[in-house]
Order: sequence, then structure tokens, then C-alpha cells
Amino acid sequence: MKIPLRNIAISGLFVVLAIASAQAQTSSRAEVNIPFDFSAGTTKLKAGVYTVKPSTGTTLAIQSLDGKTKVLLNAPLTIGSRDAEPGQRLVFNKYGDQYFLSQIWLTVDFGRQLFPSNGETKAARNYKLANGDAKPERREIAFRSR
Repeated sequence: MKIPLRNIAISGLFVVLAIASAQAQTSSRAEVNIPFDFSAGTTKLKAGVYTVKPSTGTTLAIQSLDGKTKVLLNAPLTIGSRDAEPGQRLVFNKYGDQYFLSQIWLTVDFGRQLFPSNGETKAARNYKLANGDAKPERREIAFRSR
């Protein structure tokens, strides 16, 4: 019995895709200790340990370690990195003493960008007026290694 080369190639492709999908699913949940209060979308969150994981489509879920607080965020923009070793992290914009979640990097190469909330837009405007058109500080918090 002769098995066509095409069938072998297609079967091999399915095996490779299944392995890649399983690896992506196992490493997609991350834990991070955020040492300051912050806003994620329209929700204000307290300092603490949170888990971050993809939900559906472009939606990401942020949940406190105790499970009491959960926020679903739409992060529609995919962004890439040119850094040699950027790492998995959360990126915040800081205006004065207010922090706003801006980017979520669940993989080393690609992250998700959040649109600024109305609260962040207002904080940015006030910060620029008070500080002579200054740019916000950028604060990055790396995920915990497991």
C-alpha cells in the first residue's frame, strides 16, 4: 500500500500545529505583583498580585490572586518589540501619582495595546498642562517566573 506524500505532509502539519497550540495555551497565564494602585480600562484596582490571561479574541482577563476582583479588557492592537530581551510584562503610563495600564506582553515578541480610557485622557491633559507638555513616565512590571 502506497501512502501519498501529500497525506504525510498534511498529517505532519497538523501535529506541529497541535503541539504549538498546546504550548501557547500552557504559557498564556501569567502572574504579576503590582506595587501601586492603577486603572485598567475604566476600573480602578488596588496594588497586589494579579493573574493575566487571554480570554476570547482580543479580550484579556486580569484577576486578583484572591479571585475577588476580575476585569475584562479589550486590547485590540497587536504590537511587536525590537528589544533583544524585553520579557513578559505589563506597561503603565504614569501621570503624577496615577498609573494607567497601557500594554500587556504575554509573550516576549508580541504584546497587546489598550486604548486610553477617558480617565487617562483627562489625566494626560492635566499632566501636560501642569508640566509644560511633558510626556508621561513609563513603568514596566515583569511577570513572576513560575
